[in-house]
Amino acid sequence: MVAFRIIEVELVMRRSINSALGVVQDILDQARSGQVVPTVEELFTAIRDFELIEFDVPDRTDSDGFLFQYGQVNWFPDPTFVVSFVRQLELVDADGEHEAYSQVQLEYRYRVDSDLDSIQSHSSWWFAEGQGPFGGWLESVKQDPVWRVVRGKVPMAFDVSQEMA
Repeated sequence: MVAFRIIEVELVMRRSINSALGVVQDILDQARSGQVVPTVEELFTAIRDFELIEFDVPDRTDSDGFLFQYGQVNWFPDPTFVVSFVRQLELVDADGEHEAYSQVQLEYRYRVDSDLDSIQSHSSWWFAEGQGPFGGWLESVKQDPVWRVVRGKVPMAFDVSQEMA
């Protein structure tokens, strides 16, 4: 008698980088409790789920990463404080050489008040290679003092976008 062993193979299909905006918007729609602006908890859930999606990036250490950043910005008509997550995905040409980065951003925008005016800008990157698990990094971001300040504020906007850098 010959024994056969059935092996299940899960094919991981990497998504196109061009689909990243639609992917994160779908994830946000599922995480939101019906509000236009997601709560901080809903945003963290969406970021965690977004990280699980694989995109067609090269197998290099810095080809797929996340940035958490906040601070005052000067490119809006009124003084604005932003808190955002960015997923940066590397695009390469036909020869595998770096061409550009596609950045998918999820951003809260607040009017600058005395609380926000006193906060210094901050940024923190995470890449899969050499920085430990994503969950650990995300947990450290959750502990950032900025969340205590902005949780009691109503954002003037929440924006999700994708652009080339």
